[in-house]
Amino acid sequence: MHLFFENVAPHMFKLWSGRFFKDDTLNNSIPFVLSKSSWEDIGKEMQNNKKNMPLDFGRPLRNIWKHNAGYKAEEWANWITLYSVPLLKSKLPEKYRIYKCLLNILIIFKF
Repeated sequence: MHLFFENVAPHMFKLWSGRFFKDDTLNNSIPFVLSKSSWEDIGKEMQNNKKNMPLDFGRPLRNIWKHNAGYKAEEWANWITLYSVPLLKSKLPEKYRIYKCLLNILIIFKF
């Protein structure tokens, strides 16, 4: 669990947020990078829904844009398996949405 959620998930977030490569020209050439304003909107949605989430889901939601550096494996697991699909659905370009959904389905069935 820790190997995937403390290594792969943060790198996926860096890739989607355009902070994966040190060279900005490489980051800007990725078609599924979300803008800073999109990530701020996602973070606000997460923060606003914090009180609506059941405690059975684990740690309370934190704004991913502001607090991703301090995320623990449990928070990354919740982000990948529970929150990423609905929060990224309207933000990612259409042709990349299906792959994200399939990835989450595979992760859920594996665990």
